Amino acid sequence: MVYSHYLHIRIITEKDEAMPTTSSHPDRADSRVNALVQLATELGQGSGGSSRRRTIRLALHCLAAFARKQFDFLNTGFQPGGNFETDARFPLTYLREATARQVSFDIDVLLRALGQREAATAILPMRATLDLADRLATDAILPAVQHGLVVPTVMLTYFQKSPTIRLMPYVPLGVIGIDFSAIGDRTRLLAIAHETGHHVYRQITVNYTAHLDAQVATMAAAAPTPGKWPAWLLAWEEEIFADIYAALVAGPAAALALHEIILTGPPATLTEDDGDHPLDALRPQIMHTTLRVMAEHGPEARRAGLLAAAAALDAQWQAQLAAQGAADAFTPVGADAPVTLTAAGELLRALVTEMLGGALAPLAADAVHTPWSTDAPPMCLAQFEDFCFGLGDAPLPELTLRNDGQVVAVTRFPIKAKGDARTVGETGDAYLDERRDAGLIGAALTAAEWKAVFLAGDWTTQEGGSGIKPPVFNPAYWWLTPTPATRPVRPARPVRR
Repeated sequence: MVYSHYLHIRIITEKDEAMPTTSSHPDRADSRVNALVQLATELGQGSGGSSRRRTIRLALHCLAAFARKQFDFLNTGFQPGGNFETDARFPLTYLREATARQVSFDIDVLLRALGQREAATAILPMRATLDLADRLATDAILPAVQHGLVVPTVMLTYFQKSPTIRLMPYVPLGVIGIDFSAIGDRTRLLAIAHETGHHVYRQITVNYTAHLDAQVATMAAAAPTPGKWPAWLLAWEEEIFADIYAALVAGPAAALALHEIILTGPPATLTEDDGDHPLDALRPQIMHTTLRVMAEHGPEARRAGLLAAAAALDAQWQAQLAAQGAADAFTPVGADAPVTLTAAGELLRALVTEMLGGALAPLAADAVHTPWSTDAPPMCLAQFEDFCFGLGDAPLPELTLRNDGQVVAVTRFPIKAKGDARTVGETGDAYLDERRDAGLIGAALTAAEWKAVFLAGDWTTQEGGSGIKPPVFNPAYWWLTPTPATRPVRPARPVRR
């Protein structure tokens, strides 16, 4: 529990129990909400200094506007006489506190990103590492923008205890946490490619229940065999996607770095399923398979190197498993019978190959984007070092305000694409913003509608969670569609002129 004169914030971690839903005194609740919005507002009013600083302050400015609307939306719909359909599991006190927690967390992350770039509070190696990390993250998002999976996005990094991605629906900004040890070990920066993969995954899979005809048409484009993939494998879907994306962006160096990270854990965890991440004993096969698909469909000049890298990494990993004495089977979470690693590996490789044949196919065949490495270990790490050295010091994409401060946009992005601007305080998603505006003027909303606005995509699923799981676009094999779900499902709302 953290106290200050102005804020009362209860920080809940994954190990904590769910937050209570009992009501706080209304006046104190309003004071907390107003303090958070005012804090973000005043922090976002600063100007001058580096471009990165201006981007962070603009993000805080957008957070303040977005948070004010979210709180007002909830208060209007659930006040006495309000017109929102109720759900006894999620009373207003719960929803306000969950929203306040997310506002607090975003302020914390953005202030860390700001302070870690200041000469008065950060040493030169910290600032240099963050500059490199920002450039790597920008390069990592480029293929997804180039092939229409996501809109142009400013990428920003900061230090924390372990790699993570922070999703901020109110601004075209991806915020990635990196390991402090990256200051002395650049290979830790390879995790940026994986975290960027999470950002891409969430952008193309979150479903706001809008445009149902388009969704039905997209679903009809593929007819997978029912029950083709076991539940334990599909439970790993997002992490599999992020690992595939990491290999597409960073090449063999990402796979080698994954080997090293896995081997820092106890040998027993190699075959322990957590129900979320791919089994450690099998996980490297995701990237190895991706490298082979890249070799098959990508430029001829990279083929031999990628195939040699995949073979060398396979052999190296099998030797490591033998040295660690890994078991030859595991029991999936929620299952009674064990599954052999051989059988599970075959399924995993088949799923990866199928995912690479849909929305990710253009990235696997991309001849324009240069992976951070293409050769077998240990040469791939030297290639990654050379790639980092060659990134240069050109100005990075940043956030800017347009139309007399009404619109936040991305400037200097290397690729021209639509969707790089949105009205301040909005998400840019036509359905979410329209439903929120309707709720603010007293419209009757169903539980599904207000929950979609409350979640704002994935915003309230981080740092303790909201208790409401966001719906996901076509959970049965969405990756088979060659056209990303973003286009039919998430049209950009016209910015206000």
